[in-house]
Amino acid sequence: MEPTGRKYSLISADSHVVEPPDLWEKWLPAKYRDRAPKLVKDEEGGDAWQYNAKGMAAPLGLVSCVGIPRDKMRWTGFRYGDNVHPSVHDGKARLEILDIDGVDAEFLYGPQRAIMSFAQWEDKALNLAGVDAYNQWLIEDFCAADPKRLFPVYQIPNLGIDTSVAQLRQAAKLGCRACVLSTWPSGESALSEEDDPFWEAAEELQIPVSMHFGLATTVLKHESPPEAAGAIGAVAGVIKMGPVIVDLIFSGVFDRYPGLMVLGIEVGCAWVPHVAEMMDDRYWRNRTHVGLDLKKLPSQYLKDNFAFSYIVDQVGVRMRHSVGVETMMWSTDFPHHGNDYPYSRETIQRHFVDVPDDEKNLILSGNCERIYQLT
Repeated sequence: MEPTGRKYSLISADSHVVEPPDLWEKWLPAKYRDRAPKLVKDEEGGDAWQYNAKGMAAPLGLVSCVGIPRDKMRWTGFRYGDNVHPSVHDGKARLEILDIDGVDAEFLYGPQRAIMSFAQWEDKALNLAGVDAYNQWLIEDFCAADPKRLFPVYQIPNLGIDTSVAQLRQAAKLGCRACVLSTWPSGESALSEEDDPFWEAAEELQIPVSMHFGLATTVLKHESPPEAAGAIGAVAGVIKMGPVIVDLIFSGVFDRYPGLMVLGIEVGCAWVPHVAEMMDDRYWRNRTHVGLDLKKLPSQYLKDNFAFSYIVDQVGVRMRHSVGVETMMWSTDFPHHGNDYPYSRETIQRHFVDVPDDEKNLILSGNCERIYQLT
């Protein structure tokens, strides 16, 4: 990747977009539009996306929280062109928000509920067309407002290993610096050597592979009360990313592809040292009788081949030397309800008490610059 030629001090490693109301009409081929998500009304007259004709509509509220006080946040009653801020789906408006919040750049993840809705159809061509439409809009419309500040994370569809590899190469051709998986590249429920062509291509192309909250195939089987939904979301990444890490390391993926970089997005950092300690302990105890001989200790792969983004993690920052300073990436989660706009700099100040400037700069921008080859 070519350097951007720009200096950065504050980069959000995990921000989001919400689909504009006309995304599918403008970007999805006409023959598929009858099965595209539909805009309907929620119980308060707000806008909501109907992703599945048999399921409940998904309101906009908590994924469109721009400057809304915490005691005013709710799911329903939010409407495009009214109380939904245009920065959630318009690149030029987003740049204004970044300037107010003091953020130099951000890496952008899509609405997973929209992306995954296309997988409900058996028509693979529709699935691919839906994901392509989203990627095209993100790259050619939203991020075109300033490609040196708004970086698209290319969504890889769940259509088997050949399509995954082809889409990864397409991402590289379009200049994307990162991709995101929702399932294993092969589309199977478990990691296997069928996924190796994707890891090989990612290493060759030097494209980091993101997993936002882990993978859909590592789902916690647990029913929570509605009032716990926000808290469950906050820890879901920890629960789902752990199995991904263990599977990748102990299957020898990084011995075969040592240049592969995997990013755990919105999963936090403070838990990483404990996982590292436990993996090393189990490796020493079990490696002989299971016939496992890795080239490094499991904990070393965590430092060499992984990075993790957080939104709020003061404990993780205090434990940064155990986590690995060069594996940590700050993020805003904007415009989801976890964001602190317009007070991101105040949140940073609370996190970085007595942290040396060189370490602070790595977490706030330097690690992103290195991992994504921005400079």
